[in-house]
Amino acid sequence: MKKILLAVRQVFEVIVPIVTFLIMFLTFILQVFFRYVVNHPLTWSQEVIVVAFVWTVLFGACYTMRKRSHVKFTMIYDKLKPRNAALFRMIGNLLIAATFLFLIIPSYKYSFFVSFQKTGVLRVSYTYIFLPFVYFVCAIIVYSIVDILEDVKVLSGKLEDSKDHKMSMEVVK
Repeated sequence: MKKILLAVRQVFEVIVPIVTFLIMFLTFILQVFFRYVVNHPLTWSQEVIVVAFVWTVLFGACYTMRKRSHVKFTMIYDKLKPRNAALFRMIGNLLIAATFLFLIIPSYKYSFFVSFQKTGVLRVSYTYIFLPFVYFVCAIIVYSIVDILEDVKVLSGKLEDSKDHKMSMEVVK
């Protein structure tokens, strides 16, 4: 079961953003070609580009959160000792996890509420466009909880320093 979940996560967080970025890029090139060379703009290309961009950003953000490679402002965090850094990171992750917990049900409900609406040209249900946000919210909660558990280990003395703090300290040196 764990292997299946990891494979599904890999598909959503790596394969889907790669495919949607390629679709977005190729559609953009096609759009420019048809508009300026053929002089016959495509009506559907803008919808495809926008949806592909949204999916690329949402699923790609999950991957960067998993790999701890998202943008962070850590000037103060880098100066703290491991235990203090763990405390501050834990507080921040608790706030993020709590906020995103409140978003799960409304996001899910809204994704299906808009099912009667369809995009203007391609007639795609808005459910398919908004549903990736639910995955994004759930993934951020899970990755925040993983970081919280690591910080609890640092605070209890079972772990010397968190991976996140070690990485930022190595960058500072």
